Amino acid sequence: MNPILFETKYFAINTLWLFITIGIITGTYALIVLAERNSLKLQFLSENSAKLILWTIIGARVVAIGGNYQAYFYEFSIRTLFNLFYIWDKGLDFGGAALAFIIYFYIICKKTDQDFFKWLDVLIPSALIAIAFGNIGTFFDGSNYGKETLLPWGVNFESPSIKYTVPIHPTQIYSFIYTAIIAASLILISRTEQISKLAKTGFIGLIGFAAYNLMRFLEEFLRGDDAIMILGMRLPQLIAILLSISAGIFLYLRYNSATTKKIINKFKKVWKN
Repeated sequence: MNPILFETKYFAINTLWLFITIGIITGTYALIVLAERNSLKLQFLSENSAKLILWTIIGARVVAIGGNYQAYFYEFSIRTLFNLFYIWDKGLDFGGAALAFIIYFYIICKKTDQDFFKWLDVLIPSALIAIAFGNIGTFFDGSNYGKETLLPWGVNFESPSIKYTVPIHPTQIYSFIYTAIIAASLILISRTEQISKLAKTGFIGLIGFAAYNLMRFLEEFLRGDDAIMILGMRLPQLIAILLSISAGIFLYLRYNSATTKKIINKFKKVWKN
């Protein structure tokens, strides 16, 4: 655990924010490359970037507060109300950010007659790359930590904000691994010509969105930080499985079974070769 990477008398470099910045830069670069490859106009993004960033931050903040409301509503006062707007306290949720971004992006695509699903195929892999780097930052920061474990790779975090003094699951590293694998797989599939010709626009994005939220759902079983419990599940876990199921249903409705089978068979052949 190393929340402060570098510190002087005048300023400090927070490890979490550093990796979030690296993730944003890397994800943006991937987005530019993928957008150009798919003949999408980057000017559309630049014209709406300010509003997209604002709504992304709002979504990340709302979900983070909802998932850990005890830390924000321990008392009712003017100070606690102002604390809700202090985003620099690292209370941001990557899943909430992605969801808010996609919803608002869908709205502006409808208003400007853009192909939302074609954009989705480049946005989801790029967003997952950014999230993967962010997970490294949460590991050094000690946030989003796991439950106690006897596994040999369990880690100890010496911090009063973590309620365990025994080795715990490095859930941040788990998240980094599966997020990076999903992002790399989506890019690989998009570059596979045989599959790209069969798949409709949105296939890559919906598959990635469903897979990420399914893994996020499974990860929540190992999380040890506090969260609201609904129907015996953590709130982020419930949101994740609902999003994954919704994406799966939409994927099924958008693609008929015959086309889906062809895509799967082509993917198996490419993978074997």
